[in-house]
Amino acid sequence: MGGIKMILEVLFCLAIVSYWLAEGVSEGWTWSTKKRKETNKLIHPNNKSNGLMDYHGWRILENIGIWGTVVLAFAMSISWSKFLLLGVGSWFIGTFCYECSLNYVNKGTMYKPVDYKWHILGYDIPWWGGKKIYILPAVGLSILTYGIIWG
Repeated sequence: MGGIKMILEVLFCLAIVSYWLAEGVSEGWTWSTKKRKETNKLIHPNNKSNGLMDYHGWRILENIGIWGTVVLAFAMSISWSKFLLLGVGSWFIGTFCYECSLNYVNKGTMYKPVDYKWHILGYDIPWWGGKKIYILPAVGLSILTYGIIWG
Protein backbone atom coordinates (compact mmCIF):
# COMPACT_ATOMS: atom_id res chain seq x y z
CA MET A 1 0.00 0.00 0.00
CA GLY A 2 2.92 2.37 0.69
CA GLY A 3 4.05 2.16 -2.95
CA ILE A 4 0.65 3.21 -4.28
CA LYS A 5 0.49 6.04 -1.73
CA MET A 6 3.85 7.37 -2.93
CA ILE A 7 2.84 7.07 -6.60
CA LEU A 8 -0.33 9.09 -5.91
CA GLU A 9 1.71 11.77 -4.14
CA VAL A 10 4.18 12.02 -7.05
CA LEU A 11 1.33 12.16 -9.59
CA PHE A 12 -0.37 14.88 -7.50
CA CYS A 13 2.79 17.01 -7.65
CA LEU A 14 3.26 16.35 -11.38
CA ALA A 15 -0.37 17.28 -12.09
CA ILE A 16 0.11 20.67 -10.42
CA VAL A 17 3.36 21.34 -12.29
CA SER A 18 1.94 20.17 -15.64
CA TYR A 19 -1.02 22.54 -15.23
CA TRP A 20 1.29 25.51 -14.63
CA LEU A 21 3.63 24.59 -17.49
CA ALA A 22 0.72 24.26 -19.95
CA GLU A 23 -0.88 27.48 -18.67
CA GLY A 24 2.38 29.35 -19.28
CA VAL A 25 2.68 28.01 -22.82
CA SER A 26 -0.90 28.88 -23.77
CA GLU A 27 -0.74 32.31 -22.14
CA GLY A 28 2.62 33.03 -23.78
CA TRP A 29 1.00 32.14 -27.09
CA THR A 30 -1.81 34.62 -26.41
CA TRP A 31 0.65 37.49 -25.91
CA SER A 32 3.26 36.54 -28.52
CA THR A 33 3.87 38.11 -31.91
CA LYS A 34 3.16 36.31 -35.17
CA LYS A 35 6.88 35.63 -35.60
CA ARG A 36 7.21 34.10 -32.10
CA LYS A 37 4.11 32.00 -32.75
CA GLU A 38 5.86 30.53 -35.77
CA THR A 39 9.35 30.10 -34.31
CA ASN A 40 9.01 28.91 -30.70
CA LYS A 41 9.51 25.19 -30.09
CA LEU A 42 6.74 24.52 -27.57
CA ILE A 43 3.50 25.44 -29.33
CA HIS A 44 2.81 25.41 -33.04
CA PRO A 45 0.11 27.06 -35.11
CA ASN A 46 -2.39 25.01 -37.05
CA ASN A 47 -0.72 21.61 -36.91
CA LYS A 48 2.63 22.76 -38.28
CA SER A 49 5.69 20.91 -37.05
CA ASN A 50 7.76 23.53 -35.22
CA GLY A 51 6.36 22.87 -31.72
CA LEU A 52 5.50 19.99 -29.40
CA MET A 53 1.72 20.49 -29.54
CA ASP A 54 -0.80 22.95 -30.87
CA TYR A 55 -2.69 25.43 -28.69
CA HIS A 56 -5.54 23.02 -27.97
CA GLY A 57 -3.13 20.26 -26.95
CA TRP A 58 -1.65 22.56 -24.31
CA ARG A 59 -5.16 23.55 -23.15
CA ILE A 60 -6.04 19.87 -22.78
CA LEU A 61 -2.87 19.39 -20.69
CA GLU A 62 -4.03 22.29 -18.48
CA ASN A 63 -7.33 20.48 -17.91
CA ILE A 64 -5.59 17.16 -17.24
CA GLY A 65 -3.44 18.97 -14.66
CA ILE A 66 -6.48 20.51 -12.97
CA TRP A 67 -8.57 17.35 -12.95
CA GLY A 68 -5.58 15.22 -12.06
CA THR A 69 -4.87 17.41 -9.05
CA VAL A 70 -8.49 17.29 -7.86
CA VAL A 71 -8.97 13.54 -8.36
CA LEU A 72 -5.60 12.66 -6.84
CA ALA A 73 -6.25 14.93 -3.85
CA PHE A 74 -9.37 12.88 -3.10
CA ALA A 75 -7.52 9.59 -3.61
CA MET A 76 -4.58 10.39 -1.31
CA SER A 77 -4.66 9.33 2.32
CA ILE A 78 -2.13 11.71 3.85
CA SER A 79 -2.09 14.24 6.65
CA TRP A 80 -3.36 17.74 6.05
CA SER A 81 0.14 19.16 6.65
CA LYS A 82 1.75 16.82 4.12
CA PHE A 83 -0.98 17.64 1.60
CA LEU A 84 -0.30 21.38 2.01
CA LEU A 85 3.47 20.95 1.83
CA LEU A 86 3.28 18.87 -1.35
CA GLY A 87 0.78 21.30 -2.88
CA VAL A 88 2.69 24.47 -2.00
CA GLY A 89 6.06 23.01 -3.02
CA SER A 90 4.61 21.93 -6.36
CA TRP A 91 2.97 25.33 -6.74
CA PHE A 92 6.35 27.08 -6.40
CA ILE A 93 7.94 24.75 -8.96
CA GLY A 94 4.89 25.11 -11.21
CA THR A 95 5.04 28.90 -11.00
CA PHE A 96 8.67 28.71 -12.14
CA CYS A 97 7.62 26.50 -15.10
CA TYR A 98 4.77 28.92 -15.88
CA GLU A 99 7.06 31.95 -15.91
CA CYS A 100 9.74 30.24 -18.01
CA SER A 101 7.34 28.77 -20.57
CA LEU A 102 5.35 32.01 -20.89
CA ASN A 103 8.49 34.07 -21.38
CA TYR A 104 10.01 31.57 -23.80
CA VAL A 105 6.93 31.39 -26.03
CA ASN A 106 6.32 35.13 -25.85
CA LYS A 107 9.85 36.57 -25.95
CA GLY A 108 12.29 33.72 -26.61
CA THR A 109 13.95 33.89 -23.18
CA MET A 110 13.27 31.92 -20.00
CA TYR A 111 12.99 34.94 -17.75
CA LYS A 112 12.31 38.65 -17.92
CA PRO A 113 15.56 40.60 -17.66
CA VAL A 114 14.18 43.26 -15.28
CA ASP A 115 11.98 43.41 -12.21
CA TYR A 116 8.34 44.12 -12.99
CA LYS A 117 4.88 44.17 -11.43
CA TRP A 118 2.01 41.75 -11.76
CA HIS A 119 -1.24 43.65 -12.23
CA ILE A 120 -3.92 41.62 -10.46
CA LEU A 121 -7.38 42.83 -9.40
CA GLY A 122 -6.31 46.46 -9.52
CA TYR A 123 -3.17 45.86 -7.44
CA ASP A 124 0.47 46.04 -8.50
CA ILE A 125 2.42 43.19 -6.97
CA PRO A 126 6.20 43.56 -7.28
CA TRP A 127 7.99 40.59 -8.84
CA TRP A 128 11.58 39.97 -9.71
CA GLY A 129 13.11 39.40 -13.10
CA GLY A 130 16.32 37.80 -14.26
CA LYS A 131 17.91 34.74 -12.76
CA LYS A 132 16.36 35.47 -9.37
CA ILE A 133 13.44 33.41 -10.68
CA TYR A 134 15.46 30.30 -9.78
CA ILE A 135 14.47 31.03 -6.18
CA LEU A 136 11.06 29.53 -6.98
CA PRO A 137 12.16 25.94 -7.72
CA ALA A 138 14.73 26.08 -4.91
CA VAL A 139 12.05 27.03 -2.38
CA GLY A 140 9.62 24.55 -3.96
CA LEU A 141 12.07 21.66 -3.73
CA SER A 142 12.86 22.60 -0.13
CA ILE A 143 9.17 22.56 0.79
CA LEU A 144 8.65 19.24 -1.05
CA THR A 145 11.61 17.71 0.74
CA TYR A 146 10.29 18.90 4.08
CA GLY A 147 6.85 17.48 3.20
CA ILE A 148 8.27 14.12 2.15
CA ILE A 149 10.52 13.71 5.19
CA TRP A 150 8.51 15.33 8.00
CA GLY A 151 5.01 15.82 6.54
